Amino acid sequence: MELLESLVNLGLNEKEARVYLALLPLEKATAYTVALRSGLKNPTAYVVLDNLVSKGFALKIPQEDKHYFIAKSPRECLAIAREKLSTAEDMLPELMAMQKKSDEKATVAYYEGFEGIKKMHAQLLKNMTKKPVDERSLVAFYAHQKHTPDFLQKYWLELSEKYREIGLKRNAITTLHPSIKRYLEEETKERFGMDLRPLPEKDYSSNISIEVYDKYTQIISHRYLQGIIIDNPDIADVMKQIFNLVWKTTNNKLGLMELL
Repeated sequence: MELLESLVNLGLNEKEARVYLALLPLEKATAYTVALRSGLKNPTAYVVLDNLVSKGFALKIPQEDKHYFIAKSPRECLAIAREKLSTAEDMLPELMAMQKKSDEKATVAYYEGFEGIKKMHAQLLKNMTKKPVDERSLVAFYAHQKHTPDFLQKYWLELSEKYREIGLKRNAITTLHPSIKRYLEEETKERFGMDLRPLPEKDYSSNISIEVYDKYTQIISHRYLQGIIIDNPDIADVMKQIFNLVWKTTNNKLGLMELL
């Protein structure tokens, strides 16, 4: 019963799950054999097998006298389910935007893991490329990288290159710490199109990054690889005001020389 329920959770109905379980132990089988093992009538089993083929859970091998069916491995089936879920997640912001035409409620989307963080920034890049080049900008509070995994540090550099490629301008505040030294170098700042101003670690030390653009505020935990995107113009507006207040107090001469 648990196996049946698990397959239903992957997108099969009960009959499809029963047929898949009947087919799985067999190297290949006819619809008649599967019908006997699943307890379904032969015509029903044939229709259900075709459904499994269309959903990617089985293969159909036509031969002169009869057709044979082969179950795909559970690993492949799980990959199919994950791909469908990933596609649905990618479409979610656009679907939510359509819904808000009649319902202007703010929304919050939660992301987890490295793949989730990449999806957040893929959405940011997509939103920005829809705007005229001279309107592509954001403000940010960036974390130090004391507790940032190496693979995430590498991704931030790759992402900064993508920001530069689309002409995204950034004003950002960060923690004055050796882990962000590379971003304070003049060549790097020009390369990434970013005006980055550090605050002394005693005044500001953060393991999270906050990026604010348009009506979106996205918050990412470097240490725990978690993130949220808040789609709320009021929150985004206040965050921009807070950023500007802090920005006015920063010393743009404080930076690389303090770390040498």
